[in-house]
Amino acid sequence: MGRKLKHLLEFIGVLFLLHIVRILPRQLLLAFGRALGRFTFSILRIRREVTLDNLEKAFPEKSATEIFNIGRKCYEHFGMMMLEYLLMQSMTRVELFALIDDANGTAVAALDRAHKEKTGAIVLVAHFGNWEYLAAWVAAKGYPMSFINQPQNNPYSDRLIQQTRSRMGMQMIERGSMGMRVILRALRDRRMVLIAPDQDAGRDGVFVTFFGRPASVARGAAAFVLKTGVPIILCMLRRRQDGDYSLTTEKLEFDLSADWDEEQKLKAITARYTNAIENHIRRSPEQWFWLHRRWKNQPQPVEAHADL
Repeated sequence: MGRKLKHLLEFIGVLFLLHIVRILPRQLLLAFGRALGRFTFSILRIRREVTLDNLEKAFPEKSATEIFNIGRKCYEHFGMMMLEYLLMQSMTRVELFALIDDANGTAVAALDRAHKEKTGAIVLVAHFGNWEYLAAWVAAKGYPMSFINQPQNNPYSDRLIQQTRSRMGMQMIERGSMGMRVILRALRDRRMVLIAPDQDAGRDGVFVTFFGRPASVARGAAAFVLKTGVPIILCMLRRRQDGDYSLTTEKLEFDLSADWDEEQKLKAITARYTNAIENHIRRSPEQWFWLHRRWKNQPQPVEAHADL
């Protein structure tokens, strides 16, 4: 089968699901999503081995049964999230706001403060809970917001994602060298730049501890802080028992020594926010994207060279 035909058939499947989710009541939609997740975990087993291996590495103290149950619940969660995301094609701002509890307005207060101080901000998220709803919420609240975008392999699906995000008022910035300059310009224009730095960044990333193991983290967020002085606001959207979401927000502070060089400061900032993200994941591990090979790249051993 040609790649173009494969992408087209995949997209037709997405359009079929899009039609189904629009007519389902929310609780039935969530039940359908959980069923899709269980089917993928138990029957299709897509990336199940990766998921369980990641969980075993992150939680060595848990039994095999506990690891298995977290893995299954993870697939259920992302089955629900996938269907919820499709709803954003037709969702109004009022409907979105009704699903998200802002814990006494703390998120609005933090974003308002950055906006009023005319500094811009890095809104740090993770592939946790529902980061798509979180990004849409920030934009729908009226904050000038830019989203770091990773283009999808399927051009039809990518176009749908772009349309959905733009509809909620998000400005897209493609990841890459050109994107770095655009991000700096956005921060200087006092925009909120949303970054999710919790996936493997390859051998050129900064290696910090994540769940007790070295993990490669992209340098971007910390580098932007050092270059512009903008604040980092960590925002996490956690699914509640009733299926709706609670939003928690924290402006991160960094204890940096004046004696440190740029690399030491960059690593300290990266370690601080990586630890903050880990703390949220530990409270609801089934809501993080364990399907990704988070520890794929590891620090290269330093070779010892004999004196010549």
